[in-house]
Amino acid sequence: MEGYSTITRRVLVLSSDAANSRVIEEATRAWMFETIVCSTLEKVKSLLAERDVAVIFCDERFEDGTYSDLLSVVQRSYSLAVVVMISDVDQDSIFREAMASGALGVVASPCSIQDAQWMVIRATERRASGSKSMQSSRSTSAGGVNGLSHHK
Repeated sequence: MEGYSTITRRVLVLSSDAANSRVIEEATRAWMFETIVCSTLEKVKSLLAERDVAVIFCDERFEDGTYSDLLSVVQRSYSLAVVVMISDVDQDSIFREAMASGALGVVASPCSIQDAQWMVIRATERRASGSKSMQSSRSTSAGGVNGLSHHK
């Protein structure tokens, strides 16, 4: 795929759920992405200062913050990383809140390989276009890849 050879091949996972972290690692390994699992927002801050990141998967809440706090950190860091929230609640209100806050999408917990890969594709497309205004989507394991997409 033209333009994809120079993409950042680094994914951060900010999650306390080991199973979701393993699924995301497996999903991105096939595409030779480096996946770094973190447990705190402080660690993500230091990594963003040192390295370029394509996408950050995160729980709604984690040890030292929320996905909203993470979005603020990403914006302040001038990173092009996009944030995908992992939620165990399948509610439109959660999806709308995340999108309004600036997340790329929401994936259901437990994560599936296909859902994680779909979000990585979306993230690399967004980065390649240099745009923060692409349509967002939500994936759920029950609905399949992009089974419950929401488009504005």
